[in-house]
Amino acid sequence: MLRRLTRGEFVHDDLEYRCYPLTYSLECDQFAPTGMTFIPLWEGESSITGFYVDNNRTHFITFSIEDIDDYSLIGTSIDALIDHLVQQYGDDEAALRKVLNE
Repeated sequence: MLRRLTRGEFVHDDLEYRCYPLTYSLECDQFAPTGMTFIPLWEGESSITGFYVDNNRTHFITFSIEDIDDYSLIGTSIDALIDHLVQQYGDDEAALRKVLNE
């Protein structure tokens, strides 16, 4: 389901208006924190979520398009990314977690 989400496909009502397909973040030089090779996964209305790799470890982050260099670390695992989505956007957390874990 996370893979589908990165393609902009609908996966759950709770994420419908929060995880959009990539548009402006495809210009990675302009929409990436300074000093890292950032891979965008999806966009929100005014945010971008993605990851970068450092020392062979994946770091999932999110940031506002208003202040790209002020990013928040979500975590270093897929489970942390799912937890973030469930806690931030889940109206029915159990149902959203079940869908994302499929």
